[in-house]
Amino acid sequence: MLGVTCQLCSKRPATSHLTELDPDSGQRQELHICATCIQRLDLKLENGPPPIAEILGMKPDDVSSAKIKVSGTLNLPTATKGEDRCPHCGLAFSEFGSGKLFGCAHDYSAFGEKVDTLLRNYHGTSHHVGRRPGSEPAVPQDAVTARRVQIDAALRQAVVSENYENAAKLRDELKRLDEPAS
Repeated sequence: MLGVTCQLCSKRPATSHLTELDPDSGQRQELHICATCIQRLDLKLENGPPPIAEILGMKPDDVSSAKIKVSGTLNLPTATKGEDRCPHCGLAFSEFGSGKLFGCAHDYSAFGEKVDTLLRNYHGTSHHVGRRPGSEPAVPQDAVTARRVQIDAALRQAVVSENYENAAKLRDELKRLDEPAS
């Protein structure tokens, strides 16, 4: 969804996405729209977004022939005054937190530590291992981390090969690495 332009003004990045599915035909209509256009059209989103046809000022039958495409919902949280915002796209952190979508490539820099904390709470780590973890080795950040990765791999292999004595030794070695230095 990143890099999608508002389909109404064609100037700003879309921050909201609306998808409608016609129950009779199964046809899907989608609309990307920016916050400025939402304000300009005075859309009231508290009770859900209006139909796409209403937003576009068209008859419902005209919408399917207009080839409007996008996904998501028009669900914009309100940002509190003084809240951190991205200087490039204007996205507030509360808007990211509720929608889990960045507004532009600069948002990670703008919200750095808050995003790291959110990722750690959600995934258990803020370090991305890849699309398929284990397919590419992670790059160790220091000697202790490199050793920990090496021991962890050996531990997994020992368990798979049912060498439980060696696995216990490796487990104990991992625990020693995790102990704070005194």
